[in-house]
Amino acid sequence: MSYVGRMYLRMFMPGLVGLGTGAVAAAAMRAAQEFPGELGNLSLYIHLPRWLLAAGVLVGLAIVGIQALRVRLWERGALASCYVCGCLLAPARNGRGLGRVRPCLGCGKVHGVNHHLAPGMVPLQVAVADGAGPAGIRNAR
Repeated sequence: MSYVGRMYLRMFMPGLVGLGTGAVAAAAMRAAQEFPGELGNLSLYIHLPRWLLAAGVLVGLAIVGIQALRVRLWERGALASCYVCGCLLAPARNGRGLGRVRPCLGCGKVHGVNHHLAPGMVPLQVAVADGAGPAGIRNAR
């Protein structure tokens, strides 16, 4: 399997899991309605299996839709990609001793995000002896 195929599998598998969970819950509820006694006394909730299946389908479609949007943005170059294989990077999370990291969804390599400057960060000003400016201060970066 290629790295891109593995990336698609990792992205779209939760949608299939959501659909499968809804289908299994609906089948279990349908089977439980036929039992005698209190367990099967679900005549008030006769439409519950349908609602469980519909909820599973909606959750699956929502997850797949969000992932398809992420893939579309990645193809346009709006989202970060791995420098090794070119696949999409997962959202940032805390790594063990590495700070904030973003794992690649294709090859699995871990990319650090701590080296980026924050959007509102001002570069450090340092004093120099050569008097480059009016007060002898220049940017450190």
